[in-house]
Amino acid sequence: MARVPFDPATDYYQLLGVPPGASAEDIQAAYRRLAKAYHPDLNAGSAVAAARMARVNVAKSVLLDREMRAFYDQVRAVRRPYARAVVVPHGPSTTVRYAPYQAAPRPRHRVVSNGVKRASTRGFDRGTGIMLLVALPLIAALALYVFQAFQLSIEPQREPPADASLPSSPISRTTPRGAAEAVFMMIRAQPPSRELATRAYNFSMARADSTPESEVLRADARRLLRAAAAGDTEAWDAAVADVCQLAGHCD
Repeated sequence: MARVPFDPATDYYQLLGVPPGASAEDIQAAYRRLAKAYHPDLNAGSAVAAARMARVNVAKSVLLDREMRAFYDQVRAVRRPYARAVVVPHGPSTTVRYAPYQAAPRPRHRVVSNGVKRASTRGFDRGTGIMLLVALPLIAALALYVFQAFQLSIEPQREPPADASLPSSPISRTTPRGAAEAVFMMIRAQPPSRELATRAYNFSMARADSTPESEVLRADARRLLRAAAAGDTEAWDAAVADVCQLAGHCD
C-alpha cells in the first residue's frame, strides 16, 4: 500500500474544530476561519503560524478527499479503540457453589478467683484513664476546628475586585464568544484609533484561549492595529465587521 500523506497520530477533526461527521461545507468554513488566523500574509516572519497553516492545509486536503478521508477514518478508528463499542458475547450460565458454613468451636473460659478479677478491673480503669488523657486534647482541637469552620461558613463572601481592563459593559464571560463580544463593545461605531486598537488587542490576547475562534479573534485584533496605524478606515470597518460576526451580533 502506498504511503499516505498524513500523520495518523494527528486528529484532523479536532485540529479544524469540526465533528467526525462534518460535511464538506463545514470543513471548508472551518478552514477559512483558521486561514484568517494563520495565513503567512497576516503573520509575516512567524514560523509558528507557518507551521500551523501547513497542518491546517494537510487536514483540509485529507478530509475533503473522499477516498483519503475514508482511509484516514479507518486508521483513526484503530488508533482510538475506545471510541468503538465493545460487544461481550453471552456464554453459558455459571453456577457458583459455596462451601457449607462451619461454626467455629466455642471458646472455653477459665474461671478465676475474685481477687484476680478485682486486679483486672483496676488495670482496665487505669488504662481507660490514660486513653482519656490522650484523647481529650484531640477532641478539644477537633471541636475548635469545627467551630472555626462554622464561623467561616456564616461569614458573607467578599465581592471580587473589578477588572480594570474590561469596559463598562455587562460582559464577564471568558468564553471565546464572550471575549469577542467584549471587544466588539469597545470598537463598535468608533473611528480608527491606535489607543482603542491597542486596548482591544491586549484584551483579546489576555482573555482568548487555544480554540479556533480565539485564534480568529487575535487575528482580527492584529488587523485593527494595522488599520489604526495606517489610518485605513476601510480595513478598520472590515475588521470590526468580522469581530461583530464572531460575537454573534451580525449573523
